[in-house]
Amino acid sequence: MILDLPYQSEVVKQRVIAAIARLYRHDPQLLEADVNERTITHKLAEYFQDEFPEWHVDCEYNRRGDQVKRLRLGDWRTRPDDMEAKTVFPDIIVHRRGTDYNLVVIEVKKSSGGEETKDLEKLQAFIEDPAYRYQFGLFLRIGPLDDLELRLFTHGKQVENWTEDLQQALGAIGYGGW
Repeated sequence: MILDLPYQSEVVKQRVIAAIARLYRHDPQLLEADVNERTITHKLAEYFQDEFPEWHVDCEYNRRGDQVKRLRLGDWRTRPDDMEAKTVFPDIIVHRRGTDYNLVVIEVKKSSGGEETKDLEKLQAFIEDPAYRYQFGLFLRIGPLDDLELRLFTHGKQVENWTEDLQQALGAIGYGGW
Protein backbone atom coordinates (compact mmCIF):
# COMPACT_ATOMS: atom_id res chain seq x y z
CA MET A 1 0.00 0.00 0.00
CA ILE A 2 1.32 3.44 -0.89
CA LEU A 3 0.99 5.87 1.99
CA ASP A 4 -1.37 8.79 1.62
CA LEU A 5 1.26 11.48 1.30
CA PRO A 6 0.52 15.19 0.85
CA TYR A 7 2.01 15.71 -2.61
CA GLN A 8 0.51 15.18 -6.01
CA SER A 9 2.82 14.63 -8.96
CA GLU A 10 2.31 18.19 -10.25
CA VAL A 11 3.54 19.68 -6.95
CA VAL A 12 6.52 17.32 -6.94
CA LYS A 13 7.25 18.29 -10.55
CA GLN A 14 7.29 22.02 -9.76
CA ARG A 15 9.60 21.55 -6.78
CA VAL A 16 11.92 19.12 -8.55
CA ILE A 17 12.30 21.37 -11.59
CA ALA A 18 12.92 24.38 -9.33
CA ALA A 19 15.71 22.50 -7.51
CA ILE A 20 17.34 21.34 -10.74
CA ALA A 21 17.09 24.86 -12.22
CA ARG A 22 18.91 26.22 -9.15
CA LEU A 23 21.70 23.69 -9.71
CA TYR A 24 22.09 24.78 -13.33
CA ARG A 25 21.86 28.48 -12.43
CA HIS A 26 24.17 28.51 -9.39
CA ASP A 27 26.59 25.64 -10.07
CA PRO A 28 27.18 25.36 -13.82
CA GLN A 29 30.89 24.80 -13.22
CA LEU A 30 30.09 21.49 -11.48
CA LEU A 31 28.22 20.36 -14.57
CA GLU A 32 30.63 21.70 -17.16
CA ALA A 33 33.79 20.45 -15.41
CA ASP A 34 32.55 16.85 -15.52
CA VAL A 35 32.95 16.38 -11.74
CA ASN A 36 32.00 13.16 -9.97
CA GLU A 37 28.30 12.30 -9.91
CA ARG A 38 28.33 12.27 -6.09
CA THR A 39 29.49 15.89 -6.02
CA ILE A 40 26.56 16.87 -8.22
CA THR A 41 24.00 14.85 -6.26
CA HIS A 42 25.17 16.35 -2.97
CA LYS A 43 24.67 19.89 -4.26
CA LEU A 44 21.36 18.96 -5.87
CA ALA A 45 20.17 17.45 -2.57
CA GLU A 46 20.78 20.81 -0.89
CA TYR A 47 18.42 22.44 -3.38
CA PHE A 48 15.88 19.64 -2.89
CA GLN A 49 15.97 20.32 0.86
CA ASP A 50 14.99 23.93 0.18
CA GLU A 51 12.06 22.77 -1.96
CA PHE A 52 10.90 20.09 0.51
CA PRO A 53 11.57 21.79 3.89
CA GLU A 54 9.18 19.57 5.84
CA TRP A 55 11.03 16.42 4.72
CA HIS A 56 14.54 15.05 5.18
CA VAL A 57 16.65 14.94 2.03
CA ASP A 58 19.62 12.57 2.07
CA CYS A 59 22.24 11.28 -0.37
CA GLU A 60 23.13 7.59 -0.53
CA TYR A 61 21.16 6.93 2.65
CA ASN A 62 21.75 3.33 3.72
CA ARG A 63 19.39 2.95 6.69
CA ARG A 64 15.86 1.74 7.23
CA GLY A 65 15.27 2.52 10.87
CA ASP A 66 18.06 0.75 12.72
CA GLN A 67 18.56 -1.75 9.89
CA VAL A 68 20.84 -1.56 6.86
CA LYS A 69 18.88 -0.75 3.70
CA ARG A 70 18.65 -3.89 1.54
CA LEU A 71 17.21 -4.58 -1.88
CA ARG A 72 17.05 -7.73 -3.91
CA LEU A 73 18.13 -6.59 -7.33
CA GLY A 74 19.74 -9.06 -9.65
CA ASP A 75 23.10 -10.02 -8.20
CA TRP A 76 23.45 -6.73 -6.25
CA ARG A 77 23.41 -6.95 -2.48
CA THR A 78 23.75 -4.07 -0.04
CA ARG A 79 26.66 -4.33 2.38
CA PRO A 80 26.93 -2.13 5.47
CA ASP A 81 30.72 -1.91 5.08
CA ASP A 82 30.57 -0.77 1.45
CA MET A 83 33.00 2.11 1.07
CA GLU A 84 33.21 1.94 -2.73
CA ALA A 85 29.48 2.54 -3.37
CA LYS A 86 29.20 -0.59 -5.50
CA THR A 87 26.00 -1.70 -3.79
CA VAL A 88 22.46 -0.36 -3.96
CA PHE A 89 21.95 3.00 -2.28
CA PRO A 90 19.66 5.60 -3.83
CA ASP A 91 21.41 8.76 -5.04
CA ILE A 92 18.94 11.10 -3.28
CA ILE A 93 15.84 10.44 -1.22
CA VAL A 94 13.11 12.68 0.16
CA HIS A 95 11.71 10.97 3.26
CA ARG A 96 11.07 11.20 6.97
CA ARG A 97 13.89 9.51 8.83
CA GLY A 98 12.87 6.81 11.27
CA THR A 99 9.43 6.36 9.67
CA ASP A 100 7.95 4.57 6.67
CA TYR A 101 7.15 7.90 4.97
CA ASN A 102 9.16 7.78 1.75
CA LEU A 103 8.16 10.39 -0.80
CA VAL A 104 10.74 10.47 -3.62
CA VAL A 105 13.71 8.32 -4.60
CA ILE A 106 16.00 9.88 -7.22
CA GLU A 107 18.62 8.31 -9.44
CA VAL A 108 20.95 10.71 -11.23
CA LYS A 109 23.14 9.86 -14.20
CA LYS A 110 25.54 12.21 -15.93
CA SER A 111 25.04 12.37 -19.68
CA SER A 112 28.65 11.21 -19.97
CA GLY A 113 27.98 8.40 -17.50
CA GLY A 114 26.90 5.56 -19.73
CA GLU A 115 24.09 3.04 -19.36
CA GLU A 116 21.06 3.77 -17.19
CA THR A 117 19.60 0.26 -16.92
CA LYS A 118 20.75 -0.42 -13.34
CA ASP A 119 19.57 3.01 -12.19
CA LEU A 120 16.11 2.29 -13.58
CA GLU A 121 16.09 -1.14 -11.93
CA LYS A 122 16.96 0.50 -8.60
CA LEU A 123 14.11 2.98 -8.97
CA GLN A 124 11.63 0.25 -9.74
CA ALA A 125 12.82 -1.83 -6.78
CA PHE A 126 12.63 1.06 -4.29
CA ILE A 127 9.10 1.91 -5.45
CA GLU A 128 7.80 -1.67 -5.48
CA ASP A 129 9.59 -3.10 -2.42
CA PRO A 130 7.04 -3.21 0.43
CA ALA A 131 9.78 -2.25 2.89
CA TYR A 132 10.24 1.17 1.23
CA ARG A 133 7.18 2.06 -0.91
CA TYR A 134 8.48 5.35 -2.29
CA GLN A 135 5.52 7.21 -3.74
CA PHE A 136 7.58 8.60 -6.62
CA GLY A 137 10.78 7.66 -8.41
CA LEU A 138 12.70 10.12 -10.55
CA PHE A 139 15.34 9.44 -13.15
CA LEU A 140 17.44 12.50 -13.98
CA ARG A 141 20.07 12.55 -16.70
CA ILE A 142 22.22 15.63 -16.07
CA GLY A 143 23.83 17.21 -19.10
CA PRO A 144 23.55 19.89 -21.76
CA LEU A 145 20.02 21.00 -22.67
CA ASP A 146 19.86 18.62 -25.63
CA ASP A 147 20.92 15.65 -23.48
CA LEU A 148 18.75 16.17 -20.39
CA GLU A 149 16.17 13.71 -19.23
CA LEU A 150 13.70 13.79 -16.33
CA ARG A 151 11.20 10.96 -15.94
CA LEU A 152 8.68 10.17 -13.20
CA PHE A 153 7.93 6.64 -12.07
CA THR A 154 5.25 5.35 -9.75
CA HIS A 155 3.95 1.86 -9.09
CA GLY A 156 7.19 0.62 -10.66
CA LYS A 157 6.69 2.10 -14.13
CA GLN A 158 7.26 5.36 -15.95
CA VAL A 159 4.15 7.50 -15.87
CA GLU A 160 5.36 10.91 -17.03
CA ASN A 161 8.24 12.45 -18.94
CA TRP A 162 9.16 15.90 -17.60
CA THR A 163 12.16 16.46 -19.89
CA GLU A 164 10.53 19.16 -22.01
CA ASP A 165 9.30 21.01 -18.90
CA LEU A 166 12.81 20.95 -17.46
CA GLN A 167 14.35 22.16 -20.73
CA GLN A 168 11.86 25.04 -20.86
CA ALA A 169 12.60 26.01 -17.25
CA LEU A 170 16.34 26.03 -17.91
CA GLY A 171 15.83 28.02 -21.10
CA ALA A 172 13.75 30.54 -19.14
CA ILE A 173 16.68 31.21 -16.79
CA GLY A 174 18.98 31.68 -19.75
CA TYR A 175 20.81 28.38 -19.52
CA GLY A 176 22.07 27.40 -22.94
CA GLY A 177 24.10 24.30 -22.14
CA TRP A 178 27.77 23.58 -22.51
